[in-house]
Amino acid sequence: MNPDFVYCLWNHTELESFVADEYPWLLSTYLAYPYIIQRCDVARYLLLYRYGGTYVDLDSLSLAPVSVIFTSAPIGARLVVTQGRPSRFAAHFIAVRRARDPVIRGVIAGLRRAATSPWYPPLPYWAVVQRTGSDYFTRLVKCYGDEDRVFIIPSFQFSNYVRHFLAASWQTWDVRIIRKLHLLYDHTGTVLLATAIAIVLFILATRNRFFD
Repeated sequence: MNPDFVYCLWNHTELESFVADEYPWLLSTYLAYPYIIQRCDVARYLLLYRYGGTYVDLDSLSLAPVSVIFTSAPIGARLVVTQGRPSRFAAHFIAVRRARDPVIRGVIAGLRRAATSPWYPPLPYWAVVQRTGSDYFTRLVKCYGDEDRVFIIPSFQFSNYVRHFLAASWQTWDVRIIRKLHLLYDHTGTVLLATAIAIVLFILATRNRFFD
């Protein structure tokens, strides 16, 4: 699908050497991450900043040439991402037109502070998504990016280009609990909203009885 692209697969030893050579100020933070996936998250930002290009998760299938994605983006957009959940960008696909992108530099600049922040629940999933993963990436892109620099591909359009199989190989036991809590929260929120609407309708229907 992408004969004009050069494909590079980095192993952990190569990545550690890369960080030591190119970002020595970040090496201690990089090595201190408790989960391998966090180092993988950080490596994608560092590689994209140094070389530009496109990052794609291994559990993805190219349905169209990646060049088509760049063609669909405005010429001024330097960073191309796609929407994951409604409030976050997906981290399984990130494309940067040129090396040394200022938005990616901002993403890298916040890594050490996020790594030591005490404000995240002490669960593996939250440690990953909030300190290095998709939630972290979304916060920093929104902080340093703007509509001219960042192009967001709608998820329904992105699915025509790349299929992501969601292997989620890094997720652990706590994800099952979090998902159940999300379902409970969604269910409870729906019940509360329905109850509130019923109360308002009841008051409107009986207001003459109360205020006459």
